[in-house]
Amino acid sequence: MSTASLTTRIDTNLKTELEQIARFDRRSASFMTNQAIKNLVEERKATRELIQTGLSLVKTGAATLSSDDIHQWFMAGEDAPFPQSQIIE
Repeated sequence: MSTASLTTRIDTNLKTELEQIARFDRRSASFMTNQAIKNLVEERKATRELIQTGLSLVKTGAATLSSDDIHQWFMAGEDAPFPQSQIIE
């Protein structure tokens, strides 16, 4: 795998913590940074794909839940049943 340099500014305290974690894990700070960026990129790509899938489903008329239903379920007790989906026409 080819690599490229990336220069960035980082908070001094955060850099110190990163270096401590890297030493504990017996890795370089560069390795740890690369892993963190890789995880962030993968997470953002997956989120973007889920959003696109959701938008496509809504466009095709798939069943949905209103934000009010989700909010009420979220604020209800642990045993509250999940709201029923509705088909929006």
